[in-house]
Amino acid sequence: MKLMTKIRQKKMAKWKLKINNLSQGGYCSSYWLGDYPAFGNSNQLASMVSCDLTNPSYITQGKGLATITGTVDQLIKGILNNVHIADKSVGVGGTKVYEITATTVTSKTIGTITGGEDVALYGGELFYSWNTNIGKTSTAFASPDEDWWSTTASGAALTTSIPHQLVVAGTTGLMTVLNGSVVASWNGTTAVDTAFDAKDTDIVLVSQVWNQDRFWLAGNKPNTTGRNDSSIFIWDSASGSSWESRIRVNGKIGALFVKNGVTFVFYQKNLSEGVITLGYCDGTQIKDIANYKGSLPAYYQVCDFEDFILWASGTDVMAWGGGDLNLNTRIFQLGLCGAGGLANPFGTPITASAAKLEKFDGYTITSSWKTLLFDTTSDGRKSMIDKLSFNFEKLATGASIAYTLKDNKGASLHTGTIDTVGATHKDFYPKCLCENFRIEMDSSGGSDTNPVSIKDIKITGHSIL
Repeated sequence: MKLMTKIRQKKMAKWKLKINNLSQGGYCSSYWLGDYPAFGNSNQLASMVSCDLTNPSYITQGKGLATITGTVDQLIKGILNNVHIADKSVGVGGTKVYEITATTVTSKTIGTITGGEDVALYGGELFYSWNTNIGKTSTAFASPDEDWWSTTASGAALTTSIPHQLVVAGTTGLMTVLNGSVVASWNGTTAVDTAFDAKDTDIVLVSQVWNQDRFWLAGNKPNTTGRNDSSIFIWDSASGSSWESRIRVNGKIGALFVKNGVTFVFYQKNLSEGVITLGYCDGTQIKDIANYKGSLPAYYQVCDFEDFILWASGTDVMAWGGGDLNLNTRIFQLGLCGAGGLANPFGTPITASAAKLEKFDGYTITSSWKTLLFDTTSDGRKSMIDKLSFNFEKLATGASIAYTLKDNKGASLHTGTIDTVGATHKDFYPKCLCENFRIEMDSSGGSDTNPVSIKDIKITGHSIL
């Protein structure tokens, strides 16, 4: 009998994955629900810290911050999102009003105030709301009258410790100020203490905008921690003090914002998970467009930048939008901010903290991101990752980013660094076994002037049967 030896060979099934359009994914759906989310498009991210997705060609490090020259010793809240005279804007906070340029900030003499809240340009003059009153001064800050509202306009004192946002309907139409459950107004000659009335003294109005020839007024009941019963009132100021329409909102509202004729709203309906929703008003209902884990912005913490809406979520700057026509919208964390106002009167956003005013400048190296978790067990329990390829913008001196391949048990499978000056592509050969993996990128060893901008990633491997 002839003996025959049977040799069993392991078959291999090759697989590949290419992650394109990395800057057009943003956060994946419900990214906050677990440490290793796997649901979404391959270019969406499970986690990120300060990542710039505004360029459709690549993902890069988030915006850095540079201090604007000048002494700031108050927390500036309200900042004009436009200039009041050529190349100059204005902000208010605490006991001071500040004139702001793209590079400087200067405190101005405006009388004695406390709790400065908001500022508006009306009829060629500046108005600033504070704890119990409204002040007025010229655009050159001449002849300030800090209690103009109560003494000159003969309006009643404002209620303390609630939002007093100012909005102007047209340059010299009607100026309104929130005041609890009512709105006071000034038409250039007459002060009206109750131009609008929510008819419920438990409601506190927290944000207002002027859009489609109407005032949109957001109010929370009772405007405190926990679930609120909130509303957006649509008010035609020419038709008395009652609202025209009312949108009921099952959650606490932070801010309203108008972009391209659309009224956007930030509100919290998912109280148990600390999730905030960005939506927009469509008739008398709200259409939700994005969710994020974080906190609500105040009325003075929303602006736009390069066709994206920016807002403060605590000390994170969040962004949503497409950036250009025919591009998908996405939500992402762009950078960091202070606890005060966030505005963009000069084309580069500025943010306020208790001791300074800063602007976007350069890049931050406190930047990282993580892909979705990818399963590699289609043909067998184990796979080997054979090759990992990155395409990126040409690297300048100091540019560097590190990667880690990690599985859902938290084990590091392979690491590497992209830092070759002049390179636009780099291959790695991990030769590591896994059941699943994700890619974690970290720019902490990089440069704040020369970033690494990743275009796409290609991963190839084979299953082991």
